[in-house]
Amino acid sequence: MRRYFINGLLVLLPGVVTVYVLVFGLSTIDSIFGSVIKTLVGYHIPGAGTILTILLIIGTGMFATNVIGKRIIQLGERIFLKIPVLSNIYQGVRQAVSAFSRSSDKHQFQRVVLVEYPRRGLYSMGFVTSEGIPEINESIQEDAITVFVPTTPNPTSGFFLVVPAQDCLPLNISIEDAFKTVISGGIIGPNGKTSQS
Repeated sequence: MRRYFINGLLVLLPGVVTVYVLVFGLSTIDSIFGSVIKTLVGYHIPGAGTILTILLIIGTGMFATNVIGKRIIQLGERIFLKIPVLSNIYQGVRQAVSAFSRSSDKHQFQRVVLVEYPRRGLYSMGFVTSEGIPEINESIQEDAITVFVPTTPNPTSGFFLVVPAQDCLPLNISIEDAFKTVISGGIIGPNGKTSQS
């Protein structure tokens, strides 16, 4: 019975957590925009806030793809970047989104490496973000690579490391497979193989 319970839990948990996060996110969005609709209409319409949010996202995407929309968005970005405190927040979020977005080749992670972190003898999986930065190489008097080491299970947070190029061990796996391994805490390896297979 104990084995059946554990197996059942392992099967149901990913789906339950996914549905919970989805329902929580939709209910939060619905409560925010639902109050706006309630003010306009006079009564609460279940799900109206979620539909409004989806339409707003699609509309923004359509607006951002045409010439006039791009220019207005660029103008808005310039305004954000001129405001002292907001500029740091906006730029950081924008760079993070660009780094994790498959649609942006410029800011994508280049390759996967192993680095000795947090101490010698322990290895962490990281993503090379840039190579050959003159200022860094001059400071440490050798070729260095900047590496982002993500945390588990949330890979959007992590550590920025400057590592000598000779201390980075290349891994012959894709960025996507590396992310799966990090998010699962090593349970899912490259090519979707689990630690039990």
